[in-house]
Amino acid sequence: MTASFARYGYRYLFMLIMVALCAPAVAGASELQGNKPFLASSINNNHPFVGQEILLTYRLYFRDIAPKISNEMTPSLQGLWARETGAERFIKSIPATVKGKEFRSAVVKQFKLVPIQSGKITVSGYSMLCTLPQEHSAADKTEPIENSLRITAPPITISARALPEPVPEKLSGAVGIFSLNLVADKEKLKIGEPLSLKLILTGTGSLLTLELPGMQLPESFRHNPPEKTTNLIKESETTSGSTTSTTLAWPQSEGDFQIPAVTLVVFNPDTQQFSILHSKPLAIRVDAAGLKAAGERDKPLNGFSENKSKATTLFSTVTIAFLLLISCTIFVLIRKKRLTGTKKKGAGEVTEQSPEIGKSARTMKQQLLALLSETGVKSPGSMTRMELQDALQEMNIPDETRSELPSVLDSLDKILYSPAREKESRIPDWITTKVNALLHDLKKACSSR
Repeated sequence: MTASFARYGYRYLFMLIMVALCAPAVAGASELQGNKPFLASSINNNHPFVGQEILLTYRLYFRDIAPKISNEMTPSLQGLWARETGAERFIKSIPATVKGKEFRSAVVKQFKLVPIQSGKITVSGYSMLCTLPQEHSAADKTEPIENSLRITAPPITISARALPEPVPEKLSGAVGIFSLNLVADKEKLKIGEPLSLKLILTGTGSLLTLELPGMQLPESFRHNPPEKTTNLIKESETTSGSTTSTTLAWPQSEGDFQIPAVTLVVFNPDTQQFSILHSKPLAIRVDAAGLKAAGERDKPLNGFSENKSKATTLFSTVTIAFLLLISCTIFVLIRKKRLTGTKKKGAGEVTEQSPEIGKSARTMKQQLLALLSETGVKSPGSMTRMELQDALQEMNIPDETRSELPSVLDSLDKILYSPAREKESRIPDWITTKVNALLHDLKKACSSR
């Protein structure tokens, strides 16, 4: 009987383990407390090499009504190179199930990270103050009650691996998969003409942190310092695209010149091996300046050619004067017509049209954010409400507009990001009226700049 009990006991324990492994979970999620919103931390690679780019993502989970974020604390990023991605604050949320409960989730913060040292690196301290708006009916004229809650994302640990030994001395941070090209805008030119030389590195990896090697130019080539530009594919999780070093040079002597191939040491994290990229060398032909042609143009003209030149010059002068007269006449007529149209408009019944209102909450929000950008607020869609209030203080915007704008944006976000999708088609009249007034005030602020 004891053996039978032990056998069934082990079977029961095995079933419990399997249920635990199969249960849905959110990796790196803060503790689930009822229906309150919480944060989850995730990273696309927990074991990168030193110099290898990774992506850190913070995702907000909520139920019913999307909370608004009024304050944030940035995480500790010691031992890492970091750059925040420019994602908009309120993006469209997606359904998610956590421990049997239905939530919606949205990415609220992302960082591109590159470890600059090996070992364990802990990223922690990211938190936000969330305000949970309550239901607000059109008949209720009082302000809705709001509850504030600060939530903190769980820490996440990165185990950065050192590059395999021996590390080449000329490695300058190129970790990824790349190709290298050296190009010139021309192969033949004359002394003193500009020559554009471009060293282009294309691929996926640490394009934001690596250093491109320099080019070896002939001594007779006068040149400016290189200028670096980067073009990235925005949708890619890992940085992809190209970085270009452009050098503008002016050859000072004639002859045949060769610009040597450029080399770059690269570490491929997939194969865990170093390699050397080589561009092709460039052959440049520099000829003497066209002095002979210039001397011929300086010779005195004979009588016939001189008279012909004078006649041509006189004809050209008369033609230009005639064209200028016609252009001035047309300009005066158009100006007169516009002034007449303006006077007629002022005498009519309608003197000013209301700003065009979009048919959906999403269009209304886009119109408001576009006008805010025109008034001088940079990236208003990525600001917290507190940051937006500070930015509006510096603008020539009425006090009433500054106080109304955040609450209207919150109401539109509530319609957009609530799980009940059918709400977006039913926009209360009071919201439409306020949006109309705000667009009118913001348009006036734009015209006064």
